[in-house]
Amino acid sequence: MSDPLIHQALVSLLLFAAVYVFVRYAGLATLDLIRRKERQYDRVLNKHLLLDIPPRVALGAAAACVILTGAIAAAIVGGLVWFVLGAILGMLIPNLVILHMEQKRLQRLDEQIVDGITTLASGVRAGLNLVQAMELLVKNSVPPIRQEFEQLLREYQMGIDLNQAMRNTSNRIGSGHYRMLFTAIEMHRLRGGDAGESLDRIAESIREIQRLEGKLDALTSQGRIQAWMMAGMPIFFLTLIYAMDPRGVSLLFTEPVGRVILLVIATLIVTAFFWIRRILSVDI
Repeated sequence: MSDPLIHQALVSLLLFAAVYVFVRYAGLATLDLIRRKERQYDRVLNKHLLLDIPPRVALGAAAACVILTGAIAAAIVGGLVWFVLGAILGMLIPNLVILHMEQKRLQRLDEQIVDGITTLASGVRAGLNLVQAMELLVKNSVPPIRQEFEQLLREYQMGIDLNQAMRNTSNRIGSGHYRMLFTAIEMHRLRGGDAGESLDRIAESIREIQRLEGKLDALTSQGRIQAWMMAGMPIFFLTLIYAMDPRGVSLLFTEPVGRVILLVIATLIVTAFFWIRRILSVDI
């Protein structure tokens, strides 16, 4: 057999081995990652946020975000390394968007809870039982609290015990205010008493807690602004220096040592930012 044929056979054998290893190991790992991401999006978007978004659509949007940020980074700076770094950043963006959606929804739920408790108390005083008062709340409220109580009543109508349905709602929302509400309702169902008066006391307690939380947010707002300023000032000064010495600044992006320095600086800034935010995050 001639040397070209031997060389071609070896190349084909190596190519077959590489494809087999990829399909056997990397391919299966990729499929497992895709399935786990689909389950995560289904849990967060459909079961937690109660949004009617197919998991595969969310996964496709996340994949498009990864490719887009990688392509933008490669187009601006150039090189495969920056494409990978941009793609890694793109992997974080969907999680940050979902986290922002969760926080905004939780904030809206906390804003609606006092009015919701007042509606429940009014319904109980009018002679309705607790389930009928919840149905009244659903009819006279707006999302997201209406979605949560609709899901609660749906679980109850499917045969789940009301106390368990309230626990499921409390775990799904993840708010201390709703946990307090449903725990108090459960204790009232066990011990009895004036339901309207109990709900009024709960509403007053939550209103006072929210007043203290608002006061605390006002006291710590300056620190949060300083954290954002600290994170933005290096970018501002880098832009200012680039206007005066573009060649010197460009070395940070073109030379390996400069890229390492930028990576270390970015890591320190991000760590300090979240550290300050963690210090200022006080739970009542």
